Amino acid sequence: MKTKLFLASLFIALFALTVSNTYSQDKECCKDKSSSHCGDMKSGSEMKSEDGKCCDKHGNAGGDSTVSTGMTCPVSGEAIGEGQGVKFSYYGKDYTFCCDGCVAKFKKEPMNYIKEEMTCPVMGETVVKDVFVMHEGTKYYLCCKSCLKKFENDPDKYKNGPKN
Repeated sequence: MKTKLFLASLFIALFALTVSNTYSQDKECCKDKSSSHCGDMKSGSEMKSEDGKCCDKHGNAGGDSTVSTGMTCPVSGEAIGEGQGVKFSYYGKDYTFCCDGCVAKFKKEPMNYIKEEMTCPVMGETVVKDVFVMHEGTKYYLCCKSCLKKFENDPDKYKNGPKN
């Protein structure tokens, strides 16, 4: 019984030490927020960049800035410092992300990260998740199959969202 208690205590202590070490490491690998660091995900809760420094599971360094803008990345939830971030326009609205890796995730499945209701850029109706087209690596949702054909025929006309 004493052996089991000792082993359990040892396991808990090692686990706590490992977790605290993971969170206290210097996370500067994505300071430049380039896809060469952030887009290449590895399994586990952290990864090493080419220079041997650590990133979190999203590939982001986080906490780079001392000046807060109040903005957070819609994908990772990280705070974005002043003058930092990667902008991407989707359906006429600008979004700011912490890194290119998060932009790539957003482009693959925007509906997972957009909180407000999305409207079809062709007819202005509410979009349907299973009616979409991929254009230049970005998924665009539409309301119906007829809008899908119109979008495919002239994507530049519609990719910036509904015309008001």
